[in-house]
Amino acid sequence: MSQVAGLPLRFRFLPLLHEAHTRDGWLSREAVETIARQVRIPLAEAWEAATSFPEFRFAAGGGDGGGCGGLSCVVNGAPPSESVHARCRFRCFEAPVSGGEDDFPEEMIRLAGRLLAPDITGWDGLRAASSMGSARALDMIDRAGIRGRGGAYFPAARKWRAALGQGRPLALVINAEEGEPGVFKDRAVLCRRPRRFVEGLAIAVSVLRPAVTVIFINGEAAPARRSVETVIAGAGEVFPGGVEVVPGGGGYVLGEETTLLNALEGRKPAPRLRPPYPVESGLFGMPTVVNNVETIANLSILFREGEAPFLDPDPAAAGGSKLFSVSGRVARPGLYEMPLGTPLRVLLAAAGEKDGAAFAAVLAGGPSGGFLPASEFHRRLVPGLLHPTGAVTGSGGMVVLDTTSDLRAAVLETARFNARESCGKCTPCREGLPRVVESLAEGHTEGLDDLLEVVGAASLCGLGQMAPGPIRSARHFWPELFS
Repeated sequence: MSQVAGLPLRFRFLPLLHEAHTRDGWLSREAVETIARQVRIPLAEAWEAATSFPEFRFAAGGGDGGGCGGLSCVVNGAPPSESVHARCRFRCFEAPVSGGEDDFPEEMIRLAGRLLAPDITGWDGLRAASSMGSARALDMIDRAGIRGRGGAYFPAARKWRAALGQGRPLALVINAEEGEPGVFKDRAVLCRRPRRFVEGLAIAVSVLRPAVTVIFINGEAAPARRSVETVIAGAGEVFPGGVEVVPGGGGYVLGEETTLLNALEGRKPAPRLRPPYPVESGLFGMPTVVNNVETIANLSILFREGEAPFLDPDPAAAGGSKLFSVSGRVARPGLYEMPLGTPLRVLLAAAGEKDGAAFAAVLAGGPSGGFLPASEFHRRLVPGLLHPTGAVTGSGGMVVLDTTSDLRAAVLETARFNARESCGKCTPCREGLPRVVESLAEGHTEGLDDLLEVVGAASLCGLGQMAPGPIRSARHFWPELFS
């Protein structure tokens, strides 16, 4: 689209890799080198970047056979990832998963509020935002307390003002990679409520007036990509500068915003040192706002219905609803929309016990979160820590274990995932996490606390910093499993 013309050629590196991979079924060295020359990236740098994306195959006839080794599948009878050498396929609501397209069925929306209600028509929210101007629209976002929904819950208005305050053309990047096992909320919104998201995106564009707008979407989420591209194509003049939809290459670490920006720039997906922060210098040096799909979709609600849905006398419940991805050992896996501040036990009651087995634990916040036992199910799902040992609301992923589950194996699976997903940039994460896996697998936990402390304190990004959470929480609540 028109925006690409103003960006460096290397912005096309990842899309061209996908084109070659789709055409040939794999990436040969010759294909990577041809693309590198086309976008003027040194060959060694191009090969390093391409081979860092787990979605790509580099041998003809490769692949994992369609199986899934994610935790939601493992607790439902699938072999652990170490046995099947398969990545999580992020269809945790269908666990155990074997093949198929990465769609999100409508029936897996188990509980809908405003965001997951039947999709909208027209552009009423966009008209309301446009009529009040950028300054008043920003004030409204601020008063409503709209926060990020990717896990950090940073106030959206504060981030936007910081980028606008740089006084230079800026970039708007939507992170729809969603590479966290047990999380499928953004994919559901893009597949089933695309107009809600696209109107929110149009509102963001009308307020920020970015020089470039990018949706970075999971490369294997073809139905979600088709759905959102169809709505954008039919939106006419809503996006006068166009929107670039860029398929990602997989990897949990892409949830970290500077890693995502490196991927868009044709570089190895690894975190940058901060400062500068993306709002100061992000995509190709432009001030950059990175927001989550769910965050953007909430803007449509705000400018259609006003601030009331986001306000609450209880600060813990303020900010509107949250999408929770519930999977594992539950009778009704799927997506649940509930107010922030809802007790965990209420969410679990809605999902229901499977085969009559009582709930035993929940991995709250995914591989960067922590385990909670049944005695802690009174905890309210609020931004930030649910328990000091590491459990967080995060992006809303809840993987449930019951009395038939092997908790120790579940802890080991989260450790394996984090070790496998390390980008390798920093030594504590690259070297420390495999040692954590080895200690857990062999039952030698002497010195494990010190190792976890080093990994958590000295890693560059959230992957390493929060990787100790599942292990620390499990050892706190079930010490007998690790004695």
